[in-house]
Amino acid sequence: MSIAPKGKVPHFTMRPNPAASVMCILVFVSGTLLTLSFFSQEDGTGSYQQKGTISAIITLLLTLFLLLSATARYWFTHLWKKNATHSRHHQHTENHPVEKEKAFRQQLHQRRNRS
Repeated sequence: MSIAPKGKVPHFTMRPNPAASVMCILVFVSGTLLTLSFFSQEDGTGSYQQKGTISAIITLLLTLFLLLSATARYWFTHLWKKNATHSRHHQHTENHPVEKEKAFRQQLHQRRNRS
């Protein structure tokens, strides 16, 4: 399933998740501000630098996780296909014109063998 149909515009259902996108932006902005606040309070002891580094790592991990969850439909399109079950595929192959032609040829072959 291609996310870009004939007009090269992605399907509306394949858009990023709006809730995860908003949360990703909020986490990134607030985490960046918190990290910068810790680094600006550094007085030479190193305790605020450690807090700032830990805050930056946590912000980065949460941002990446939320970004992945917001764009999961782009990365894992096979999970979002509708009616992608084996039974539907089996029904399709039973009724396919090639299968009908095979059955017809078998009937012809059986008629020839009887004569």
